[in-house]
Amino acid sequence: MKRYPYTKDLRGPKIGIGNFKLSNPLLRFFFWLNDVQGRKFKPILNTTKTRILVKGYNDAVLDCYVIEPDKLETSAPTIVYLHGGGFFGGLAPIMFKNACYYANELKCKVFLPEYRTSFKHKYPIPVEDCYEATKFIYENAKSLMVNTHRLVLYGDSAGGCLAAAVSLMARDRNTFPIAMQMLIYPVTDYKQLGESLKTFPQATWSTLATKQMWELYLGKETPANIGYASPLYADSLSNLPFAYIEPQEIDCLCDDGIAFANRLQVSGVPTILNVVKGSYHAFEAEYPSLFVQNILHNRCEIIRKIPFL
Repeated sequence: MKRYPYTKDLRGPKIGIGNFKLSNPLLRFFFWLNDVQGRKFKPILNTTKTRILVKGYNDAVLDCYVIEPDKLETSAPTIVYLHGGGFFGGLAPIMFKNACYYANELKCKVFLPEYRTSFKHKYPIPVEDCYEATKFIYENAKSLMVNTHRLVLYGDSAGGCLAAAVSLMARDRNTFPIAMQMLIYPVTDYKQLGESLKTFPQATWSTLATKQMWELYLGKETPANIGYASPLYADSLSNLPFAYIEPQEIDCLCDDGIAFANRLQVSGVPTILNVVKGSYHAFEAEYPSLFVQNILHNRCEIIRKIPFL
C-alpha cells in the first residue's frame, strides 16, 4: 500500500484493500472476520449493547444492535447508524466503537441495523432494508424510547450513501421526518468521476475496490431510480434535512463527498462540509488517539447544535 502524506497526528493505515479482487478468498475472509468480531464486540465507555429484531424489505426480519448509555436522556437525539463496508461488508468493531462514543457523549440510543449485503443481495435490497429498518424504529418509537423529533441518519462510506438515499426515500414517500443526515466519507458517485480517485488510487480504500463495489452492488444494469442507489444523481435534492458531510482528504472517495455537499447547497439544503486534512478513510481505527476523539467530539457537537424539527 502506498504511503501518502498523512497528518502527523495519525500513524496512518496499517492495511488497505489495495488491488484485491472482491472475489479473493483472503479479502472475503477479512470481511467475514471483521463481522464476527463486530458481533462479539464488548461495549466501551459505560454503554450497553443489545440486539433486537426490526423489519426489512419485503417483510424480511433483520437483526439490529442497540448501543445506549448508562443514563439515557429523554431529550437526546436518536441515531440510526447505517454501516459502511462497500455495501458487501458487515458490522465491524470500528463501527461499534464509534456508536459507543456517540451514545456516551450524547446520552442517546444508537441503532445499527444489519441490512442484507451485496455479496448475496443486489440493489435495491440493501437500501430498502435500511429504509424499512429506519421506518420500523420510528414507528415503534414509544417502546424503543426513540426521540422522533431528533432522528439522525448516520452513515460512513457506503453507509453514507445509504443514509443519503434513505433521506431521499423518506422525503419522496412522506413517511417519517429526519432531523439530520450525517455522512462520513460517503460514497455518492456510481460514475466515479472524482479526481481523488486518480490522486489517491491506493489509499486505504482503493479506486479498484470502488469500481468493483459498484459493479457488485448494481449488477449489469443502471437502475431506473438511480438517485436511491447513487444520491449524487437524484433528480432533486431539495427539501432534504440538514447535512453534515465529512470527507477525508487522503481518500479516493474524497470528491464524492464534496460533490454531494455542493449539490445539496445549490439545492438550498443547509449543509456543513468539513474535509479533514491529512486524514484517511476509516481513520477511526486509530481510536483512542486524541485526533480521533477530537473528530468524534466535533461530530457530537454538530448534532447538539443543529436546528432540530
